[in-house]
Amino acid sequence: MTDTIFGLNKSNVVLAAGVAGAAFLGYCIYFDHKRINAPDYKDKIRQKRRTQAGAGGMAVRRPVAGGAEVLPDVSDPSQMQRFFLQEVQLGEELMAAGNVEEGAVHIANAVMLCGESQQLLSIFQQTLSEEQFRAVVQQLPSTRERLADLFGSRADEAENEPPMVQYLGDGPPPAQIQELIDDTDDLE
Repeated sequence: MTDTIFGLNKSNVVLAAGVAGAAFLGYCIYFDHKRINAPDYKDKIRQKRRTQAGAGGMAVRRPVAGGAEVLPDVSDPSQMQRFFLQEVQLGEELMAAGNVEEGAVHIANAVMLCGESQQLLSIFQQTLSEEQFRAVVQQLPSTRERLADLFGSRADEAENEPPMVQYLGDGPPPAQIQELIDDTDDLE
């Protein structure tokens, strides 16, 4: 066997490759650090995510604790569908992480935006724990008002009827759910 590669000593080639790899890694680290510490980095990231999500410039911003949440254009069905799916996913993730109240808010948003809210509630009743489902049901009245404020009168056009609550579990429903079943006026 020979100790040369392309006419060069094998150890020199390995050394040159190592130096080139270290230089490239240093280049990457330097420019990543410079990019992250740029004053407009977070704004650029948010704008890029909005653009990738298809929200573009037609989105409405609403203030939340951690910044601003992007709301879809209510006249665009694809944006509304994307927002609906995002709310369901975020609600389920938050509930799985143990943050039941915040997750319930997002799932209630999805229920109120859904055209078939009764069917969606039935699905959530079967898939969520009793505590989680109860938290979602408790959020429905305030969610309807909040979404009406955020989306204006178009939220009422999307869903003229409040969701009906049915208990599909075994045995009698818990008192809180029975109260909501008996008094649907609270959901309006």
